[in-house]
Amino acid sequence: MKFNLDSFLSNASEVFHLARVTLRSKGDIEMHTHDYAEIFWIEEGEGYHLINGEKVKVFPGYLCTIRPEDKHTFIAKSTAKGLTITNLAFRSSTLDYYRNRYFPGTNLYFWSKSYLPFSFRIPADELSLLRRKADQVINQTKNNIHLDRLVLFIFEIIEPSNQSFDNEMPYWLQSALENYNSPAVFKQGVDGFLSLTNKSIDHTNRMVKKHTGKTLTEAINLAKIKYAARLLIMTDASVKTIASDCGYSNIGYFYRVFKAYFKMSPKDYRIFNKRII
Repeated sequence: MKFNLDSFLSNASEVFHLARVTLRSKGDIEMHTHDYAEIFWIEEGEGYHLINGEKVKVFPGYLCTIRPEDKHTFIAKSTAKGLTITNLAFRSSTLDYYRNRYFPGTNLYFWSKSYLPFSFRIPADELSLLRRKADQVINQTKNNIHLDRLVLFIFEIIEPSNQSFDNEMPYWLQSALENYNSPAVFKQGVDGFLSLTNKSIDHTNRMVKKHTGKTLTEAINLAKIKYAARLLIMTDASVKTIASDCGYSNIGYFYRVFKAYFKMSPKDYRIFNKRII
């Protein structure tokens, strides 16, 4: 089955569709492709994303960018709890605009050539922010202004580091660098990063050095510090809690590493950059 965006739009002036649904049975959504691009994220419940012949476990915070040709559906783990999904659909022609303006040369997100689409784990605090942002947009006029506001907010979350990957970097390494972004993997240090690659530490270290110019340890520390900086701006969590979430058990060491990168303390960074979202 192929879903068409026009069938979800109320009138010809709308350019996107945004909805939140709770699935409970296997037949709630048929296996399908689309004539549009889609971003979805899981808000509540657990289940499985059946995508291009694979079965991927999904959970709150799981976000995926679906290309028009991807074939997928969902199964809730529990019919009682269900699987709550927020779905944003927009015309595939809009992807050309986003790529040319924001992501020239990238082969991630909607432009990945991998048989599985790009996915990302949103931290709990940012999932709450995204839910609130979607709530603001869901009843607004479905025009390009509101579409761009929401899409750019999403990309601010999933591309925090503004990393520029070279065109020859293997997809598994790009994916690992993008997905090394949560306390669960930070607290495992190097092992957490390796769990995202399925490669040996020696091979991973060589490839990280070749394509980023950094050692694996340097790349990991940079990811942790940039994640900490985002939490300082986007949440009210204490510096001690943020340091712990980033895998730093020694608060003094966290301060030194943070200041070496940002040239100011975490507290000063929060005051300088704090903004209302």
